[in-house]
Amino acid sequence: MHRYLLLFLGLSSICSGAGRGSPEDEIPNFDLDDYYVEPKFSMHVGFRALTGAKTAFRGTGFVTSFSQLQDATSTDVVRGYHDGAVFLDPREAATDGKTSNWAFDDDQQIINNGADIAFHTYSAQVTEGSTKNNDNGLSLGAELVVSRDLGKIGMRIEWMITAGISLNGIDDSVEESVMADITTITDVYSLDGQTIPTSARPYEAPSFGADSEGNTIETSVFLGRSPDSRTETNTTNDTQVRSFSKLRGTYVTLRVGPTFRVQITDKLRFTVSGGPVLVHSASTYTVNRTFEVDTSATVTDQVGSTTSENLTGYYADAGLEYLLSETAGFYLGAFYQTAGAYTQYITEQSSSYELDVDLSRLQGFRGGLTYKF
Repeated sequence: MHRYLLLFLGLSSICSGAGRGSPEDEIPNFDLDDYYVEPKFSMHVGFRALTGAKTAFRGTGFVTSFSQLQDATSTDVVRGYHDGAVFLDPREAATDGKTSNWAFDDDQQIINNGADIAFHTYSAQVTEGSTKNNDNGLSLGAELVVSRDLGKIGMRIEWMITAGISLNGIDDSVEESVMADITTITDVYSLDGQTIPTSARPYEAPSFGADSEGNTIETSVFLGRSPDSRTETNTTNDTQVRSFSKLRGTYVTLRVGPTFRVQITDKLRFTVSGGPVLVHSASTYTVNRTFEVDTSATVTDQVGSTTSENLTGYYADAGLEYLLSETAGFYLGAFYQTAGAYTQYITEQSSSYELDVDLSRLQGFRGGLTYKF
């Protein structure tokens, strides 16, 4: 009886081992949670819309037409005017004191019932230097922000260090009529009874034609080598000179500071951040002037300058992040930044203009996509 019992127990043990299989045939159990690493970096790419950049334009300037103005008595000189020129006589050994080499632009220069012709030089000294303050309105720019998780404060608050760069523009202008002292110098030359042809303007001498036999003959009208008279008139008005001041530039903001993130739900989080900023601003400032004169074309000119400034300040922002997946989502928030102000100058062509650029109170909103890696 004992032998049968021992035989039964042995067979049962063998059958049980065969059912389990060898250790090599067993499927290993991997715990994947042991290999998962929580992403430590976040990247935000989006837009930043700011208001609050202010400008103030002011200054005075001098505008003049082209001239090569000589004294009124010299004979062997070239005189250039806004509406013409009187050059040296090309004739050799001429002794009549006249020149056949000259030009004029406008029939209004023919005066005194066709007896004389007048040439002019114009200048205007802008005397109105009042300040014109403008608000630039909304500036839409781009930003890139990177954060590094540093740990948790309690169950729902995380904190991190954040660094960002953003680019925004400055674009403003002022156009107005300005008060100016106008000076007109007029040189009058006698035509000595000659008649100026009614051909297209500008008229240029020497001029040539053909006689009845087809031979080339000179038809030039001659002028004296110096004016018969010179007068200067002065007036003041705010109708002849217009000024168009324009600013165009960009400013780059570098910022760094701590960020605190509060988990509201599994997908919604609230963030707040603040810290110092470094702003690099580069701008071009131009002033275009137009001067309406009595004869020939309108006088136009431009003065300008470029500059770059580094400013420091601070920022603060608050926003919401919504996760679309474990690594991607989007964000939207409000932003405040202060970075001081600077003044840009134009000092050329006897002009003195100033422009204040104030970046001390910038506010707006930001938004875009966020990605964890």
